Amino acid sequence: MPDNIISQCLQLSSVKVVSCCVHEDEVDIILARDPSKGFYCSSCGSLATNASLWRKTRIRDLSVFQLKSYLVLHKYRVCCPACGLKAESLGFARPFSHCTVRFEELVAMMCRQTSLKEVAEFLGLDWKTVKDIDKRYLEKRFAVPNYDNLTRIAIDEISSRKGHNYFTIVLDLDRTRVVWVGKGRKKETLDRFFKELGPQKSKELRATAIDMWDPYIASINTYAPGISIVFDKFHVLKNYSWVIDKVRNSEYNKALKKDKEVIRGTKYLLLKNSENLIKNEEKDEKKDLRRLLKLNRNLNLVYILKDDLKRLWDYSYPACARRFLSDWIQRANASGIRPLKAFAKTLDRYSYGLINHCLYPINTAKLEGMNNKIKVIKRKAYGFHDDEYFMLKIKQACSGYT
Repeated sequence: MPDNIISQCLQLSSVKVVSCCVHEDEVDIILARDPSKGFYCSSCGSLATNASLWRKTRIRDLSVFQLKSYLVLHKYRVCCPACGLKAESLGFARPFSHCTVRFEELVAMMCRQTSLKEVAEFLGLDWKTVKDIDKRYLEKRFAVPNYDNLTRIAIDEISSRKGHNYFTIVLDLDRTRVVWVGKGRKKETLDRFFKELGPQKSKELRATAIDMWDPYIASINTYAPGISIVFDKFHVLKNYSWVIDKVRNSEYNKALKKDKEVIRGTKYLLLKNSENLIKNEEKDEKKDLRRLLKLNRNLNLVYILKDDLKRLWDYSYPACARRFLSDWIQRANASGIRPLKAFAKTLDRYSYGLINHCLYPINTAKLEGMNNKIKVIKRKAYGFHDDEYFMLKIKQACSGYT
């Protein structure tokens, strides 16, 4: 192929093709600098006044006919009036990079679809090189956060791996996109989000769905005191399931031997919704539940109150919801069951966030759904040990951007 045609295919204006050398599964395209194009500073992009030969380099480019392609050329150091002695800017490759910009874009595109290991094996690269390329691409992509028209948000935490390595996620509920990820789940963690958001945009927030986590509440009250806090139904009922389990364990320890046989193995039976109970030739969970509730007064009471508590989120008028919640708390306190009374005290303390659901019927369900995407990210990476990269991958997968 004539050199001028190769030059047209490469589309590299600052260099010219000298020759090509094919060996095994690789091709080296020998390039020479075109002095007439000038030399530019890689730091500020200004035209340099002087340039000196520096070193020979071999840069990976997109493959041609299944041959790994490399651009071989001499690089120059330039004397920039503003920056001093710097590496020259080639335009088609970053300073000190051994890959062209378009090759790095290919790597980043593939990393969105599959694992680092698979991309590295396919392209014949070290997996660390692949990760570094993808991380740089994502840092550039998400360098400027988009907080426009942010009014309703959900806040929750996720873990990247075992060991309680938590991250705080902020989701735009109106557009179902992650707008911020921070390491940790302390007040200081969420403080960083509000500081990045700024006072003006914090005032534009109307409501946030969270669980009853005091560090998040403290941060919201400090930086966005006008926002309506809505406690998530899923987390409230999850906390109540722990109450049921504590009561079941306590009743089991007090029961007679014959009654223990009825209570044993009923943990998930009590936690299931009635419509999800199984009834077939092998198992009749509805019958087993009726037998259990008839046997034990306290278990019967906590089960009834569980179904009643769900009705709280059916109310759309704050006054009605407040009366219902007050009545539920009174019944829980009258039961004399210690774990139930402790839970009722918690609901009374956080009642404002439960009643706010009438004004803003929001929850963290969309964030819980995104946990599935995050689990896929973890599987692709075989466990992330670079927290910054992990947070960038979450933004990429859950932000609606490519």
